[in-house]
Amino acid sequence: DIPVTVATSTDSLADIMNSKVVTEDGEEFGELVDILETGANLVFVVKHDGKEVLLPDIPDCVKEVDDENKIITVHIMKGLLDL
Repeated sequence: DIPVTVATSTDSLADIMNSKVVTEDGEEFGELVDILETGANLVFVVKHDGKEVLLPDIPDCVKEVDDENKIITVHIMKGLLDL
C-alpha cells in the first residue's frame, strides 16, 4: 500500500495531473506531467525550465495540493535541483 500523503488524500491522482506547481513563495515552478509510484511514496514529475524535476510526495516537499484549482505548493529542498 502507498502511504497516505497530501496527494493521495485527493479523490484521484488523475485530478491533479497538469496542475500548476508553485513554490511556497508563490513563484511558478512548473507543471505536473507525471506521477511515479515507488514503494515508499509517490514522486511528482514536474516540467521545470525544459527539464523534468522529480519531487517526492513527502510532507517536507509537497506542502499543499489544491485539486479543485489544480495548484500544488511545494518546498524545493536544498540540493534537489542540483541533481
